[in-house]
Amino acid sequence: MNMKDTPLAALTGVLEHYYGEIYRRIRQKTSATVEGIVISGSGLNAALEHYSAEEIIDLHDIEGFPQPTVKGHSSFLRIITIEGKRVAHFTGRCHIYEGFTLQDSLAQIALGKLMGARFTVLTNSAGGMHHSYTAGDIMLLTDSLNLMFRPVQRQWLASLTQNARQERPELDYFRAASGESIISSEWRKRIVPELATRGIPFHQGVYIGLTGPTFETPAEARMYRKFGEAVGMSTVHEAEFARICGMSVAACSLITNMLPESAAVNVSHDDVIHAAAIGAPRVATFIASACKTASSSPF
Repeated sequence: MNMKDTPLAALTGVLEHYYGEIYRRIRQKTSATVEGIVISGSGLNAALEHYSAEEIIDLHDIEGFPQPTVKGHSSFLRIITIEGKRVAHFTGRCHIYEGFTLQDSLAQIALGKLMGARFTVLTNSAGGMHHSYTAGDIMLLTDSLNLMFRPVQRQWLASLTQNARQERPELDYFRAASGESIISSEWRKRIVPELATRGIPFHQGVYIGLTGPTFETPAEARMYRKFGEAVGMSTVHEAEFARICGMSVAACSLITNMLPESAAVNVSHDDVIHAAAIGAPRVATFIASACKTASSSPF
C-alpha cells in the first residue's frame, strides 16, 4: 500500500477526535516534526540514553496524557536523531492491564503520527519460549499473535476505518488473510544484514501478545510454545494501529526470562528490569539498524 492509497483525511479526523486535545498541548511544548516513533519497553530506556535530545517533554505536564504506572516505564517524549532520522522517543508505554483503555494505550502511536512519523520501531521485554533462547538474547519479530483483545476493543479499532472502508473496501480492519504480516517483512529483511554487519547475534520469531499482568503457568507456557517464540503484554496492538495509520513497523523483543516447561519458576518484574538493563546495548543496536534502514515509503 502506498501513502497515496491511504484515506488520510478520514484517518486525521479520527486521530483528531480521540487525541486532538493532547496533541495541541504537546504542540505548545514543541514544533518538531519527526520521521519515526520509537517506544521503549520495560527497562529499556538505557538503550537510547546516549543519544542527546534536541527537546525533552515531561508528559506528566501534558493534561490528559495517560501516565505509565509500571516500574521501568517513565513518561517523557524525547526528540532525538538516530542514524540521520529524527524520531519521537517515548520512554514508556501504558499497558491495558494497568486499567487503561485501548485508546489510552495507543496514544504514543497516534501522537507520533500527528507529528509526521511514517515508521514505528517497537521494543519490549518478553519471556522466551524457544529452546535455543537465553535471557539477554534479542528477537526480531517476524509476525505477531494478538491474544489481547475482547470484542469491544476490536470494535473500537474497526470504527477507525469506517470511512476508509467506504472509500476503499480493501482497507477493512477485519482483514482477510493476505499473506502479509503486520510487521513489515521488507523492512526486516533490510535490518537483518545490518545487524549482522554490526556483529549482533539475534533470533527471529513470532511474538504472542497477552493482556497480562500475570506471568505464565507451566501449562500456559506449553500451549504458547506451540504458536510462537516469545510472549509479552504489549506491542501487538501498537503494531496493528501503526499499520492502520499508514506506517511501517519493525519490532524487537529482549528476552528477559525463559518460560517454564514443567514446573513453576519464580520470576518477578524486578528480574525483568534487571535483565533488560543488561541487554539494552543489543536493543540499541537493533533500533539504530532499524532507523538506518527505514524507508521513506511505508510497508
